[in-house]
Amino acid sequence: MGRAVDLFVTYRFLKLLTTPFEKTDAFKLGIIDKDGHRIKVPKSSKPAVELTTSELKNSYTILHKLIFNIKKLFAKVPGLRTKVGTYAAALFLLKDTFKEHVEDPDMFEKEFMKYLKENKIELDREISEEVIGFGEVLPKGEYVLKNDILNKEEEELTAKKGDKVIAFEDEAPVDTILGVEIFPVIHMKSQEKIYVSLEDITDE
Repeated sequence: MGRAVDLFVTYRFLKLLTTPFEKTDAFKLGIIDKDGHRIKVPKSSKPAVELTTSELKNSYTILHKLIFNIKKLFAKVPGLRTKVGTYAAALFLLKDTFKEHVEDPDMFEKEFMKYLKENKIELDREISEEVIGFGEVLPKGEYVLKNDILNKEEEELTAKKGDKVIAFEDEAPVDTILGVEIFPVIHMKSQEKIYVSLEDITDE
């Protein structure tokens, strides 16, 4: 049964990652726009389409939200070469969200790497001189985001480049994804916990 679930989630993951927003059920049902953003009632934060039926709910699950946001991160990167850190943090959210539902939580990482290879997308694995430390621990303190970051509780990328985050104590990494260590911090605007790599933050 576990293997069957893995295959199903893998299929859904790759299908959503490779399907243009305009061809998804969420777009066809008026839930999202052509850029993957949730459509709102004009001059309101209220969604234009409430998820009141099984069809609507199945067209816009937490898996959809996370993968749609990963696709938005791709859209922000010029060319086909991209920093590994932010995608590592995004994949951690997928792994953490579905760890109790799949037999192999690492399958998101494996399938993502396969997807990048098949689409000739290169990951930039060079460590910037500006990176704070080299793993082991994220020192207590305030930092500034260098990239937009996903939050699985939000439909949009609410943790934006330039926002402040804080580590209230020295933080050990919670996981290593794509060879990159992932750390928890608090996004100061929303007061929500988000996950970052050391490439995503600066202390300047």
